[in-house]
Amino acid sequence: MRQARRLVAIAVAGLTLTVATAADPPAPPAPQPAQTVPWANKFFLPDIGTNREQAAPAVITHNFGEVPHGTLCVHKFTVTNIYDTPMQIIEVKKGCTCLDYVPMTKVLQPNDTAEFTVTMNSAKFVGANAQNFYVTFGPKFVSTAVLRVSANSRTDVSVSPGAVALGTVPQGTRVNQSVQIKYSGRTRDWKITEVVPGNYPLDVKLSEVGRGGPLRGGAEYQIDVTLQANAAPGTISEQITLKTNDPTNPLIHVGVTGTVAAPLEVLPNKVRLEAKVGESATQRVLVRAAKPFKVVGVDGAADGITVELPTGGAARPVQGITLKFEPKQPGTAARQLRIRTDLEGGSAVLAVEVEGTK
Repeated sequence: MRQARRLVAIAVAGLTLTVATAADPPAPPAPQPAQTVPWANKFFLPDIGTNREQAAPAVITHNFGEVPHGTLCVHKFTVTNIYDTPMQIIEVKKGCTCLDYVPMTKVLQPNDTAEFTVTMNSAKFVGANAQNFYVTFGPKFVSTAVLRVSANSRTDVSVSPGAVALGTVPQGTRVNQSVQIKYSGRTRDWKITEVVPGNYPLDVKLSEVGRGGPLRGGAEYQIDVTLQANAAPGTISEQITLKTNDPTNPLIHVGVTGTVAAPLEVLPNKVRLEAKVGESATQRVLVRAAKPFKVVGVDGAADGITVELPTGGAARPVQGITLKFEPKQPGTAARQLRIRTDLEGGSAVLAVEVEGTK
């Protein structure tokens, strides 16, 4: 009996201890070190040029929303250097093979801006996905901005190919590329209703090429994109918007990229040379075309300016010429040099300013 009483007393004491412990408030979590927001994130804020004191978020985000499976999503971030030292991108790391970017080689001077273009290929995932770019700026002061892009790749609508890539096209040439859009969802009357007009050098034609019928459902469309012959030289980075009758996902976007090459382009197209009398200054100039060519001559050289033509005589899409300035007396002069090639209508003008000093 005495042993039984002892066991009961031990049990009651243990119960009392357990209840008292459960009633105690939990201990506060250990303090976590504060995370430092990269100052390079400020470069990507859209209004940072006019509001430089605003705090940068820990992550710069862009959501493409719901997109058809296979869409190559494209977004241009505007980068603004708000500091008093030149900055440039020195490294970019990607968190997923579905991500890519267009290298930005420009050095941003103070208050300068540029575009940093990123892509997310929804053909490489299904459903919701969010991934990071890590963009490091330098070289004197180094900081890594964090960009997070996200999209929901829906499988009931697909785009093939995911974007229109025109490549490099000679100016004045019309080129065409088609994109197929398929709907395989349950809405039997799903339709693409129109192409939203855009201010771009493209002709866009929408055609319904297949429909599953009232029982099976489904639909297929073809989008024909044609570059206009009067498109100006330069880079094309546009977005075609299509309207659907689906109120939950009313828009489909198709990206268009390419480059319109002038018949003949001179880089740089303006040169300034300065030299002392009795000395010389030189500069190399590149002449570029959409197809191989030869430089046959340069007209207008005078005032101490001479031109060295490409050697070898082979036709190439890029040729180099060298300008040389040897002043005979002090003074300034301006010349318009005409570069002639064997291309039909293929000539270009190079502006040259020179100054001879004592």
